Amino acid sequence: MSEENVEIVRRGLETLREALERRDFDSVFDADVLADDVEWIPTGGFPGPNSYRGRDGFSEYMRTWAEDFDHLSFDIAWLVGAPDDRVVALVHQRASGQGSGVPVEMHLAAVYQLENGRVTRIRNYLDPAEALEAAGLRK
Repeated sequence: MSEENVEIVRRGLETLREALERRDFDSVFDADVLADDVEWIPTGGFPGPNSYRGRDGFSEYMRTWAEDFDHLSFDIAWLVGAPDDRVVALVHQRASGQGSGVPVEMHLAAVYQLENGRVTRIRNYLDPAEALEAAGLRK
């Protein structure tokens, strides 16, 4: 099941990447990958709510994340299956500041929780080690 979950998350991230590059925030939600009531929990300090839920919440989170950037894109650095139907992802994001053009790069980790082949919860981490620990892969 772990490899299957990794592929589900990979497919969702690829769909998300394509939608973000087009700045098409209405198609960032992949219903084949994400549960209708998926919850996205951003890293601490992210402006806005502590979590976003469902199709509208997911789109709002992406719109909020991207609003200060031009040319936002990311690559999947790695994905690893974890116990209890979880997957840890590390992505390398690139963008330029809106208006300023200043390049911005960062690595962002996330733990994806899956049930019945769909993502039900995503939690972001700035530190990949924290994400691995949260998923039960390190202590």
